[in-house]
Amino acid sequence: MPEMTTGFALRQLQQAQAGMKKARQALQMAKGDPDAAPRVLKVGWESLANAHRLVAAIPLAAVNEAVMTKQLAVQRYATALLVRLRRVLRQDFSANEGEDDDFGDEEI
Repeated sequence: MPEMTTGFALRQLQQAQAGMKKARQALQMAKGDPDAAPRVLKVGWESLANAHRLVAAIPLAAVNEAVMTKQLAVQRYATALLVRLRRVLRQDFSANEGEDDDFGDEEI
């Protein structure tokens, strides 16, 4: 198998972020619908797991500053998705409505 290139690594990271974006859109559509929670959780969790698989498959040889910067963005997006999934699990649909980032409300 040929070695992964930096360009391919960046495409993998874009694919990971695109999958999570679809999951976040599903969360938006199901907002306020407790009956949709199990389906949304499944879609979101699978998207998150796939993103982590794609990130983990990038070898050090394909890493440069651009790849690391994109990976930071993907990890930040994954964190925001995980926060939203946790809210769905708790059925807390009203917390911080309208906020795009969810990093200020977590316990440290």
